[in-house]
Amino acid sequence: MGYKVMKEKHLQTGYLHWLLLFALLIGVQILHAQEDIYIDPNRGAKEFRKELIMNSNKVESIVGNWGIFGKVNHPYSGVWPKGTGHGHVHEMTILVGAEVTGIDGQTYHIISDSYGDFPDRAPDGTEYFWNPKPGYANDHRIYINPNTGEIDSTSLIATSTDKTTWPETWPGKDATWNGRWNGYFGKDQFMADQECIYVMDDFTNSEFPYYPFIADSTRRGLGLQCETRMFQWVHPLAEDQIFIHFQVTNVSDYVYDRNIYFGAFADTHPGGLGASDDDSGFDKKMDMVFAWDHDNIGVWTKYRDILPGYLAWKYLESPGFGDDGIDNDDDGLIDERRDNDAGEWIFGPVGDYGEPKWHWSGDEDGDWDPQVDDVGSDGIGPKDPNYDAPDLDGTEGNGKPDQGEPNFGKTDNDESDQIGLTSFYSPHYGSVYISNDEAIWNYIQPGVFETPAQNSNNLWIFASGPFLLERNQTERFSVCWLFGEDEREIYRNAVTSQRIYDNDYRFTKPPLQPTVKVVPGDGKITLYWDNIAERSRDPVYGYDFEGYRIYRGTNPQMTESQKISDAFGNIVYRKPIAQFDLKDGIKGLHPIAMGEELGEEYSSGIHYYLGDDTGLKYYYEDTDVQNGVTYYYAVVSYDKGYYPGMDDRNLVPMSPSESPFKFTYEYGELKEKSVNAVIATPNAPATNYKPGYTDADEYGNISKVNNSSATGSIKVKIVDPDILPDQNQFQVSFSHILNELGEITTKTYTIKNLTTNEVIFDSVEIPIDPATNAPVSSWNTPIFSGMILSFENKFPDFDIIKAVSGWSGDYKTNLIPEIIKSSQGTIPMNVAIEITDTLASHPFKKDYQVYFKVYDFYTNDSIPFFFSYDKNGDYKIGEGDQISLIAPTGTGKLVKAYKITFNAPTDPNVEVIDPQPGDVFYLKSDSPFKEGDLYQFTTFQSGLLEVGKEVLDKVAVVPNPYVVAASWEQESVLSGRGERKIYFIHLPAECTIRIFTQNGVLVKTIQHSGVASDGSATWDLTTDEGLEVSFGIYIYHIEAPGIGEKVGTFGIIN
Repeated sequence: MGYKVMKEKHLQTGYLHWLLLFALLIGVQILHAQEDIYIDPNRGAKEFRKELIMNSNKVESIVGNWGIFGKVNHPYSGVWPKGTGHGHVHEMTILVGAEVTGIDGQTYHIISDSYGDFPDRAPDGTEYFWNPKPGYANDHRIYINPNTGEIDSTSLIATSTDKTTWPETWPGKDATWNGRWNGYFGKDQFMADQECIYVMDDFTNSEFPYYPFIADSTRRGLGLQCETRMFQWVHPLAEDQIFIHFQVTNVSDYVYDRNIYFGAFADTHPGGLGASDDDSGFDKKMDMVFAWDHDNIGVWTKYRDILPGYLAWKYLESPGFGDDGIDNDDDGLIDERRDNDAGEWIFGPVGDYGEPKWHWSGDEDGDWDPQVDDVGSDGIGPKDPNYDAPDLDGTEGNGKPDQGEPNFGKTDNDESDQIGLTSFYSPHYGSVYISNDEAIWNYIQPGVFETPAQNSNNLWIFASGPFLLERNQTERFSVCWLFGEDEREIYRNAVTSQRIYDNDYRFTKPPLQPTVKVVPGDGKITLYWDNIAERSRDPVYGYDFEGYRIYRGTNPQMTESQKISDAFGNIVYRKPIAQFDLKDGIKGLHPIAMGEELGEEYSSGIHYYLGDDTGLKYYYEDTDVQNGVTYYYAVVSYDKGYYPGMDDRNLVPMSPSESPFKFTYEYGELKEKSVNAVIATPNAPATNYKPGYTDADEYGNISKVNNSSATGSIKVKIVDPDILPDQNQFQVSFSHILNELGEITTKTYTIKNLTTNEVIFDSVEIPIDPATNAPVSSWNTPIFSGMILSFENKFPDFDIIKAVSGWSGDYKTNLIPEIIKSSQGTIPMNVAIEITDTLASHPFKKDYQVYFKVYDFYTNDSIPFFFSYDKNGDYKIGEGDQISLIAPTGTGKLVKAYKITFNAPTDPNVEVIDPQPGDVFYLKSDSPFKEGDLYQFTTFQSGLLEVGKEVLDKVAVVPNPYVVAASWEQESVLSGRGERKIYFIHLPAECTIRIFTQNGVLVKTIQHSGVASDGSATWDLTTDEGLEVSFGIYIYHIEAPGIGEKVGTFGIIN
C-alpha cells in the first residue's frame, strides 16, 4: 500500500498540508527571542572544557564544548554505525571568519576555531580557541554506574539523558528552571531522544591587534558568543544523523557589515584513520558537502563486512538576508525575518505556504495558530506535562504571536531568507593549516567550490556568508552530520534532515525505554521489564505505544539480529526473537514503508511488523542458549506509527519507531548500557541451591480465601526466585461494574503485600479488548517482587449453564428441569434449590412459605425468587411448577434472571416422582472476578540445602582441554582475539578453587561466593600475579566448607 505524503518543499501543496499539520499538533517552542538572548557576562576558559559521547542512535561520537566534533585519536570520533569502532572523522571544528581593521589601521582576517591538530597558538602556548563559559554543566557531578557500582565524577556536557550533568541553576534563567532541563523546545521539554547544550566564546583569540571591546582589552577574538545544541533521534528515518544548532551572538562593540562568515574545518577519513583514498563532493542546491572512501574498503580490523559508506555535513539553516529585496531561499517570501515582533493583523500573501490569508505580518508564512500556539514565551502550555502556571510576562493567551511561541520568529525556521552553502574547498591534508588565517579566509569566499585532492587524504573547508551581524544581534547556523551506506541513502537522509528542520525540529519520538532485569539460569535466560513505556506520550501522535520487541546477540552490536534490509539492500530493521503487542486490532505490516513519509519516491520498500495482537507480556524465557556463552539482550518498546484511516485525526503518516538501546565500551571495558539492555551468561546453579518458591499448587494456581463464586484462575509465575521476599503474604482483590441487565464486568484488580502493608498495584484497570470494547478475559501483571500473576477470567455462557446445571447427588425425583433465560443479559448465578420437609423460605414479597429454599451455594446467602407457578397449590415443587430467580442490576432495580420449569419425564408411561426432601437442583454458571473475591498466597526466599560430599562429583571444567579459543569466548568488542577463560561448573554456593601446576606450584586461587543461582566460576588463564599461564596439565583443588573437597585435572593445549 502506498500513500503519497508530500513532494519537494514549495513545489506542491501537499507539503504545505504536511507542515501545517505538524504545526497544529504540538505546542513546543524554541525559547530564545532576539531581544531575550542572554548575553553571558562570564568569560570562557579552557578549565571549563568538557566532553560527551552522543550515541542515542547509530551515530556515536565524542564532542567537546569548545566547538569540536570528533577528537584527534579518540576511539569514538565520528563512529558509524554505533558499536563498530569505525571512526570517520579525525576532528572537526566550527569556524567564524571576519575582515576587521586593527588598531594599527591594517586589515586583518581573523578565523576563530578550535581545531586540535596543528592548532593556532600564542607564544606562551595559549590556544586561540573557542572556550566554554561556566555554569552550563554540573562541575561536581557524581554518577554511580549501575553496571559496575563505580562512582564516576567526570564532569560532562549537560545532556537531556543524564540529570547528573545538569547544573543546579541555569545561567540567564530564573529559579523555576532549577532542576529542569534547559531544552531548545522549552522548560523540561524532551522532544529529541538526546539533546545537549553548551555556550562558548572566542575571547582568547588574541593573534591579531584587534580589540572588539572598547573598554576591555583582555577580551579579544571577534567578540562572539555561541550557544551550541545537538540533537539525536532514534527513528529509522533519523538514526544516521546528529543535528547541530549554533546560535551566534555579536556581543562586541562593533558591527560586522557583511564581512563575516560561518563555517567549518574538518579532517574526514571515511575509510578510517590512516586511509589515504578520500573522495569529497558538494551539492550547492542541497547545501551539502560529503565524502566517501574511493574503493569503499575501510582500514578497520573489526567488522570489515560493514563498508565505510558516506558521511556528509548539510546546512539546514544559515544566516539570511532580510533586507536585500531578494527571495534567497526560493520560498515565495521576500526578506522574511526571525527576530521581529507580531506586527500588524493583515490580509496578504504567505508565499508558497498557501493562498493569501489573514495573518500577523510578523508571521510571514502565516502558520501561527492561536488555538495551539499561543502558549507564551516560556515554552510551556496547559497541554504540556510539566506546565505549572501562565507566563508572568502576559504572553500566554494574548491573541498574538510572541517570540518563543511555536511557529513564530525563532521557532519558525521558514521565517528566514537563508543564503545556504556559499563555498567548499577540499585540499590535500597538510597543504592547508587551520592556523593560516589568511589561507582559510581565501577559501571561504563565496563561489569557491573546488575539490582538487580526490582519492587522497583530504580536508574540508566550507562556509556560508557573508552576512550582516549587528551589535547584540544573533544569527543561527544549523547543520546535520549525516551518514549513509551509499550515495542514495546519504541524499535520502539529507532530505529527511531538512524535513525535520523545516518543521522546527519537531519529529516523532519512540516510547520510553523499559527497565529490564535479567536472570541467568541453567540452559536459559529470563528477562523481565516494567511497563513505563506504556505511559509514553509522543509530542506529535500522543499516546501511541504498541508493543515490545526483544533482540539478542553474542556481541554488543547484536549483529545476529541485523537481518532485515530494505529494497536497496541496506540493513534497516532487526529481527526480534520475541514480540508482544497490544490486542488493539493494529497488527501485521505497517502500511507506510519507511521513507514513504517523505514522498513515494523516497520509499525504502520496507514495512515495520507491528505484531500479531498477542497481548502484552513483561517477561521472556529464552531457552535457545548455551551455558557459558555471554548474550546481549535489548527489550525495545515501539509505537504504532500513523497511517490514513487509523483514526479520525488525519495526521501525517509515519512509520513506527522503537526505543534505542546501547552498550558503550571504552578500550574493551563496559562503561555504560541503557536501562533496556542487559548482559547474561547462563550456567547451572550451585549444587546446594534451593530457589525461592510460593505456596501455590503444582500448576501455579493461588487459592481463594473466602466463599467466592469466581470461576476464573490466577497463576503465579516466578521469574526471579532470588528476590522473592521470605514468608510474605500477598492478597489479590477486585472491583466490578454491574450493568442495567445485571451482568458483572470486572473493572480493576489490586495486589497488596499483607506482611508489609504495601499496596503493589492499586485499582489497576483491566485492559480493554478493542474488538468488543469490553475488558479482556486474560491478562498479566507487570513483574513485582520477582514474580508475575496471570489472570484468566470467566464469564457466564447460557449454553454451558444449561449443560452443567441439574439435580445433584443421590436424588429421587425424575422431573426434568428446563432453564430459560429471562433477562437480555447472561447473569452469573450459582444457585441451589434444596427440597425440605418443612416450610423453609418466603418467595419474593410474599407472606407465605414454601417447602424448599433457594441460596447461593458458595456463600449460603439466600437468593430472592418467585414461585411463578404452583400447579397443585401445595407450596411444593411438582410437575409443571416454575421458579424465577431474581438478580440485582446496576440501576438499583431487580430483574428476572432465569426461569426454571420442572417438567414430567418425556416417556408418558413413566410414573412421575416429585422432588423429595434432600433433593437439590443446582444452577451453575461461570462467574467473573468481582468485589469481595479474595485470593492469597505466600512467598519463600531462596536458600541453601544441606548436601553431602557427593555433590562435588558433579564439578567439571569446561572446556577440557582448553584449545586456543572456545566457541563461547566473547570476541573483543574493539580488537584482538578476545578474552581467554575456562569455566568451573556445578560448584557449591561457597567454595575455594586452587589451581596448581603438575609440580604442585600454586598459580591461582579463586574464591567462589557469587549468587547461589550461579554455580560457575571462571578463570582467565592468568596467575595471581597477572601473568599468562603456559600450556600443560593443571591440577585443581576445590574446598567447600561443610561439604568436602575434590581434586581434578584439566589441560591447556595449543
